[in-house]
Amino acid sequence: MSEALALGFSGGGDSTALLHALRAAFPDLTLHALIVDHQLRPESAVEAADSADYARSLGAEPHILRWTAPRKNQAAARLARHRLLAGACEGLGVNLLCLGHTLDDRIETLRMRAKREGGWRTLTGMTRFDASPVWPEGRALTVARPCLDLRRAELRDYLKGLDARWIEDPSNEDAQSERVQLRQKAYPPGGPAEHGLLSLSDQSVDAERLLRSAAWRLVERAVSWTPWGGARLNADMFSLAAKPMALRAMEAVMLAVSGEARTPTPDGVEACLKALEAREAHTQSGVLLTTDGVMGRDPGAVLGRADGGVEPVVLELQAGEVGLFDGRFEVRAETACRVEALGERSPPEDVSLADVPPALRQSLTLITTCNSAEGGEIVQLAFGDTDTWSLLCMIRLRRWLLPCDAPAWFDGDKSALHIRAALAKTV
Repeated sequence: MSEALALGFSGGGDSTALLHALRAAFPDLTLHALIVDHQLRPESAVEAADSADYARSLGAEPHILRWTAPRKNQAAARLARHRLLAGACEGLGVNLLCLGHTLDDRIETLRMRAKREGGWRTLTGMTRFDASPVWPEGRALTVARPCLDLRRAELRDYLKGLDARWIEDPSNEDAQSERVQLRQKAYPPGGPAEHGLLSLSDQSVDAERLLRSAAWRLVERAVSWTPWGGARLNADMFSLAAKPMALRAMEAVMLAVSGEARTPTPDGVEACLKALEAREAHTQSGVLLTTDGVMGRDPGAVLGRADGGVEPVVLELQAGEVGLFDGRFEVRAETACRVEALGERSPPEDVSLADVPPALRQSLTLITTCNSAEGGEIVQLAFGDTDTWSLLCMIRLRRWLLPCDAPAWFDGDKSALHIRAALAKTV
């Protein structure tokens, strides 16, 4: 990855202020302005083009990313936006994405989460550096929020001092939006209620980091990884561990083995932990756990189901292409190939499945490559890492449990300090 920055740029006040600040703080770095056109309003294309022109005028390289299946749903739009941003960063060779979230955004998010049941973990909220929330597209991407300690009004004052222009998204005035409703009933800035909520969030973030660190140490001791993407869990060690630690470790292993984008529910994680301790077979959230404590991909999740509720997972690549299979393998095709689960087929003759539990063999990854020289096909099972494929389970595990830091060359405070210095001059 090169020393380059990407910015999620909407043309709104927050991202426009961050664009100016990043350009001033890192004048010699390549800055990519990623503009997502959700295509939810007729004028969105014109607005995206205008934002691209503005970014270009400040020396950034604009890229317009279009959502091809727009839906008027905030959660779907957020997920689509992050997928588009992560995909663009991967294509550009950038591993750091800056977003213009402010202290107001953090408080609003915490207020929304506080209204829902879910325990202290829901109050962790956004932090200054987080892993991209999408998998596997964002597997190498860190999200930075340089303005997270600044108020939305401060960013507007900064822009006014620059005589800069920005647009206001009409969705920010949508009275049906929960976030907009909260803004209309905002806490007094800096008041006791706001201070208390932020303090609780800071404590939750610290507690979550400690818990994930402990879970990482448990995984190091109690889990061994198979070359085909499974995990062998030591039931005794999980039983002896403190339950919160064991649950977080189980959650991480389930994500690493399944490749699923969605986090398993707390109830699902607990059910899997109970099955491990009871030495019972269990299927949950895309994984299958055997009575011997071996966890692998649930065959039904990758082969498809007879009722049509789950479609078979198949990846077809042309020569030179790189693709992601089932959130678990990165495949680099030297020649055209097809990637799918083994299913009922017999494995290649040179491969022994003695170490693979029978219940998990159907979900093994099969790669069929065209052999143009001989006019036939080469059939391989994906075991270990090779020049053609690599397992993503350890990457997922680290991204989930270990702190997410920015590259060494990026000073996350530099742009915010620049904004504060500019505001001080206008007082």
